[in-house]
Amino acid sequence: MVVQHALPACVPGALTRARSPLVRDPALVTDAEARLVETIAEEQRAHEQRQTELQQRLAALRAVAGPLRDRLLFGTGHPLEDAVHDVLVAAGATVTRLDAVYGTDSADLLAGYSGRRVLVEVKSASSRPPQSLPGKLLKHLNTWPALPGTEPVDGGILVVNYQTKLSPAQRDTEVCTDRAFADALSLPVISSARLFDWWRREDWDAMRHAVFGDTGSAQLPETAMPDAEPKASGRPGLLSRLRR
Repeated sequence: MVVQHALPACVPGALTRARSPLVRDPALVTDAEARLVETIAEEQRAHEQRQTELQQRLAALRAVAGPLRDRLLFGTGHPLEDAVHDVLVAAGATVTRLDAVYGTDSADLLAGYSGRRVLVEVKSASSRPPQSLPGKLLKHLNTWPALPGTEPVDGGILVVNYQTKLSPAQRDTEVCTDRAFADALSLPVISSARLFDWWRREDWDAMRHAVFGDTGSAQLPETAMPDAEPKASGRPGLLSRLRR
């Protein structure tokens, strides 16, 4: 290592006097050597430029993904609502924020895709979500027709960010851990972490199917949708069951 690096840099004359093959006098190289050295230098410059471009692209992606990831996995309130809005828009949906129009009298969002329109209620819980949350969405579905300027919707979906004090890997895999209660639900309930997973994998079909049901796209596992008119079925409505 000393001969290869130190002598050429510090005592090049010694190598010349010894006629060492380590001598790198530019005046003595062949044209072929010179061309290859320049090619290597160009390749190095191109590589460094490409690395810079890729690092800039990665920084731009992280600038978008970082805040959205944080809000979907740990957010509450309006930041969580905004994140749900953003991933639904990314999936191709048309999404309207309802809080500014109706306040607490309606669900948080109105989402539309391929002719279907659903109300989206967004909730959070620091621990396990209470079983009363689905009733809030069902109440909004029941009162929606009475609000001024509204048009009929095809159902609704509840999005919940829960156990926010835990890392996502430590949380329950399902929003509703009570199997009997979950089976009795007449509307879909999904976690914001599930939305995040679909968003990060760009699985738009799965996201749209979960939110809007079958819209004529690729067939996916069936997701139960809420009754458009809960009282029309032979079963009592979810809200009435929760009040018992």
